Amino acid sequence: MPYITIPSSDLQELCQDSPLPQSLQQAHVFSYDTEAFPFRELVSEILGTEGEFGLLHNTEMGRAALEKGTQKRRKDRFVKTWRSSKGQGLDERKEFNKTLHDFVDTFISPRMSSQETNRKAPVAYQKEPILRVVLPSDQPSTPLHCDADYHHPPAEVNWWLPLTSVAGTNSLHIESKPGDGDFQPVVLEYGQVLRFYGNLCQHYTVPNTSGETRVSFDLRVLALEHHDLNWRDRMGRSCIYSVGQYYIKAGGSAEFEKEKFGSLTRRM
Repeated sequence: MPYITIPSSDLQELCQDSPLPQSLQQAHVFSYDTEAFPFRELVSEILGTEGEFGLLHNTEMGRAALEKGTQKRRKDRFVKTWRSSKGQGLDERKEFNKTLHDFVDTFISPRMSSQETNRKAPVAYQKEPILRVVLPSDQPSTPLHCDADYHHPPAEVNWWLPLTSVAGTNSLHIESKPGDGDFQPVVLEYGQVLRFYGNLCQHYTVPNTSGETRVSFDLRVLALEHHDLNWRDRMGRSCIYSVGQYYIKAGGSAEFEKEKFGSLTRRM
């Protein structure tokens, strides 16, 4: 798929033309209940790891990954385990999916409203969240970009959930507004989540020289009330990210959730 990198000088104008309200373009940190949404425990069960995620590079799987020599290969073992869990239909992955669905419906959706209310905004979210395991390294894992470079629609907002403490070199670096270039590393603890306009705000990582592993997952959330179904990307194409394929709608009936995620009782 061809990509078109957007010059940083164009980002401010695109931001002004964005259908997304300013309130949703601003970065914001929220805190959530990790007992109600135990993402760290669920991901640990899927990966089959024990102990602190920050020390994952000291585990047998971590040491084996480090021996591979490149950042891409270093994360392969963990990411492959994560990706294969969906195809294998593991109960642990089904429970994670259901917990995430509940999180989007009850926590994210009210915080995607363009009004200062607790109203649930209609949203769709990335069906396959991206798990990132960044071991200590002298190589960066994410180059400078904004998601519009990859033709994501402008009504899309990023939600970043670290499962370890993040700061400095062991974090994501973002600018406060599209085109400002005032990059700062995000500082978060487990139980906090960052909402930011990654569609037009550039972001990147630097080599993780902290000596600790970073584990996080992220997903893109589409604000349906601001999404133009006739929107075309910079190549003149209709949106290549569609609801029902790339995104799944939040909410839904109990029957739908059972069909999508399986019949599970959440462990509290």
